[in-house]
Amino acid sequence: EGNDEKTTLHYWSRITMALFLLPSLRRSTMAGGSVVLSVLSGGVHGPYQNYKVDPELRMNYGIKNVADCAGFYTDLGLDYMALQDSNSGVNFVHASPGFVNTNWGQEFGVLIKCFVRMMQPLGRKASDCAEFMLGPTVFASDYSDALPAKSGNRDEEGGVWIIGEDGQSKDLTSLHTTEASKFVWETTVEVLKKSGVTLDK
Repeated sequence: EGNDEKTTLHYWSRITMALFLLPSLRRSTMAGGSVVLSVLSGGVHGPYQNYKVDPELRMNYGIKNVADCAGFYTDLGLDYMALQDSNSGVNFVHASPGFVNTNWGQEFGVLIKCFVRMMQPLGRKASDCAEFMLGPTVFASDYSDALPAKSGNRDEEGGVWIIGEDGQSKDLTSLHTTEASKFVWETTVEVLKKSGVTLDK
């Protein structure tokens, strides 16, 4: 469909999966509501400055822009979904896992891959990471405990939770607004339409 591989992996496909699961999530009997948890770069990435002029990274492609775009769009896309009345019983969370000891970096060149492999033992165990990601979100909701408090710079109440590597509350980016959320959602609808996924705006 012509979409970039990294943004497809990190945003377009994840948001599509969440959308397909929404009917079941809305019927969930979890005490604190069901949870959509995207583990990517919550509270770590910067805002993607060119989201209005180059929303699909056709002209401004680069490692930092791709990373910021995927994280920024995840914040905004999940926030848009969270603020819909039909999703009032669903908790939307964007988390950052920190440095985890996994096989990440397989696609890198030999030198960078060797460096990553040397650093791996310093990373957090995957099981420990899972505990920090699931404990304050999925498990908390299942036991009707409160999710971490949402931190500042929000246009309106509610919306997406942003959590860091230790399960703590993190901030949204400086460009996070209701207008940006609406724009990114409309872009999401158009991009997914090219892939054969039809959504209401």
